[in-house]
Parts: sequence; structure tokens; C-alpha cells
Amino acid sequence: MRTTLLATVSLLALAITPAAFAATSKDAAYDKNSSPVSDSRGNCVRTKWKDATDPCAPPAKPAAPRPVAQAPKPVAPVISRENRTIYFDFNKAELTSTATTKLDTLAAVINDSSAITDVTIHGFTDQIGTAAYNDALANKRVEAVKTYLDSKSRIKPEGDIKGIGKANPTEGCAAIKKRTARISCMSNERRVEIEFNATK
Repeated sequence: MRTTLLATVSLLALAITPAAFAATSKDAAYDKNSSPVSDSRGNCVRTKWKDATDPCAPPAKPAAPRPVAQAPKPVAPVISRENRTIYFDFNKAELTSTATTKLDTLAAVINDSSAITDVTIHGFTDQIGTAAYNDALANKRVEAVKTYLDSKSRIKPEGDIKGIGKANPTEGCAAIKKRTARISCMSNERRVEIEFNATK
């Protein structure tokens, strides 16, 4: 009987291949299916603690995804009020060469900036003449500026576009009695102001 038992043990030992030893670790307990044995609380039964190669170690947590960098929002260019103001001769609505040069620069700024979505155009006159006449003149000046920008920039102005007429008089000119001097004093009133509307 003893001889038979020893022979059986020897045969079992021979049946275990080196690969079977390689598949398990002596630092953890395994069942007959070569799976690590867990206790009643679900903890892996160990024979000693190991490093990261421990077969009883919990699965590694996946690395947190890196935040995706967002492209910065386009910023509207800052143009001074003077560079956004178009001046007109007395009682005129035609663009001067100085005015078209300034509008060419503004059109280039609009074309280069994706932040600009539209423009506001307001027209003004001096204080000479009736309110009705000056309102009509202011609207003609606005239309002249709008038409020119339409032909030069990627934006066709559709925002707040209107003539305001005799509003916002220049201080000090009302006291001047001589007509020629008064007209010269009010030169800054004969204007069209342009503002950029931009994304926020």
C-alpha cells in the first residue's frame, strides 16, 4: 500500500509541467483551477506580501484622461475712436481721399479678425440747417460709408446703421457769429462713427 501511494505521488509530480509552476506564484494560495483563493471578505489569500507583480493585487486603475486644451477665443482688435471716425466736408456726403484711406484700413482690420461679427455706423452733422435737412444728410453720409465697407470687407453691415443729425454739438461753436469761422469750428461734427460688434 505504501509503495503504491508513493508511486502515485511520483506520477502526479511528473505530470506537473514546468509551465504549470510558472503560471502560479508561491506567494499566493491557488485552487485546483490555478486561480488565486479569496477569503470570506473577498481578500486574496497570500503567503507573503509582494510588489506590483503580486497576483493578488487589485487591477490597476486606468489613468485619468488628459484635459483637452481649448483654443482661445478670438479677441476683437482695439481701434481708437479717431481711427474709426470718418469726416466730411461741409454740406457734403461724398467720401474724401482721407476718408477712403481710413476705411481701407478698417476693412483690412475686419477681414483679419474673426472676432468681429458686425459694425455699428452712426452719422452726424453740424448745427447749420434744419433738423430734417441734417437728418437726411446724416443718412446719406452713413450710406456712403456702408456702401464702401460693403465693397471692401467680408462683413456687409446690417447692425445699428442710422443718421443722428445735429446731435452732439461741439462745445464753444455756438458763440461764434461769423459763418465761415463757425463752419470751421464745427468740422468734427460732420462725421460718421464706426464701432465693431464682436463675439464675447
